[in-house]
Amino acid sequence: MNSLSKFRVLILFGLLLGAASLAMAPQQAPTADSVLQELKAGNIHHANHRYTHPHETPSRQRELIAGQNPHAVILGCADSRVPPEIIFDQGLGDLFTVRVAGNVAGVNELASIEYAVEHLHTPLVVVMGHQKCGAVSAAVEGGEAVGHLPDLIKAIQPAVDKAKGMPGDVIENAVRNNVDIVVQLLRTSQPVLAPLVKQGKLRIVGAVYSLDTGKVTWLPDATQ
Repeated sequence: MNSLSKFRVLILFGLLLGAASLAMAPQQAPTADSVLQELKAGNIHHANHRYTHPHETPSRQRELIAGQNPHAVILGCADSRVPPEIIFDQGLGDLFTVRVAGNVAGVNELASIEYAVEHLHTPLVVVMGHQKCGAVSAAVEGGEAVGHLPDLIKAIQPAVDKAKGMPGDVIENAVRNNVDIVVQLLRTSQPVLAPLVKQGKLRIVGAVYSLDTGKVTWLPDATQ
């Protein structure tokens, strides 16, 4: 083998070794702050109707067979007008979505969120209410509720009681209050969420979605 051939072999070996090293190196996990900025950018796409439609390819679908690594948990309302993947312009495997009328956090919702942050190491939880929420409106209007609805309304009632003493639209205020209450509930939830929040490994923020504009308004601690 001449000198030129040996040199080419060494170059090829170096390239292969470098590629193998990159493949073996663990990927750096995203921070809660970087994920929040990504969601904010995605919502701008939605509000302007200029979607990027990430992670919707067949290869992405096949990639997720091996497991999931969502970068945000969205605790949102079950309302059909408020799909998180579209609102934040996200794709397959990007969001761990927990949806329930009134975006309340009962035992099952808490367990689902705990699974995401404890086992999937998801760094950000977003509690998202929305304009003209039917569950909140029902709690404000009162009256007789059938089936299991009384239990749901009971969970929202503290937000409604607080809203009745506030200036402005009572339903809008109750929606925001409800988000605030759930955020605080999650931040202080033992034994999983509260310690992670205290250690700086988990961030929990609140937001309210506008049906009129498609924009998400972030509550004060999520505006930075």
